[in-house]
Amino acid sequence: MTPTISQMKDIMNNTTNDNIIDRDELQDQYIKELIDSMDFKSMEAFVYDTINDNLDKYSIDELIEEVDQSFPELLDDTNQNDLPEPNELTGWN
Repeated sequence: MTPTISQMKDIMNNTTNDNIIDRDELQDQYIKELIDSMDFKSMEAFVYDTINDNLDKYSIDELIEEVDQSFPELLDDTNQNDLPEPNELTGWN
């Protein structure tokens, strides 16, 4: 039986060695409850934010290497077609 939040608070506030809560077990249960309570959109947002935060720590070379290993087509020259051609009007010729 999973303890209630009130029971968990009581257990965590108890200072005797006999009733110390298993942190790993509590953390595992909490994570599973969070996942179970998420709908698809909130889970998608969480995954996006987590990946984005992790990739922000990469150097540009590390990012390119990661992309090259997983989705090399993203680095193809054909994906650069969305950029305007350099000319005198854009100032980058």
